[in-house]
Amino acid sequence: MSEDKKPVLLTKSDVAMMLQVSTRQVENLVRLGRIPAPLYLSKQAPRWRRDDVLAALEIRLNGGN
Repeated sequence: MSEDKKPVLLTKSDVAMMLQVSTRQVENLVRLGRIPAPLYLSKQAPRWRRDDVLAALEIRLNGGN
């Protein structure tokens, strides 16, 4: 991966702010399959790829499940 193409990684709080929901709702959305599951940098460090969250949101906005 080139230097300028590194994925932007978001914390649970970042995702919650982006979606305007609570962090608990982020967990629910993952459980329901509405947003992708996070990557874990360590046991206590879940991170979401910004592009993956945006793609999931775009699908939902365009009438996807």
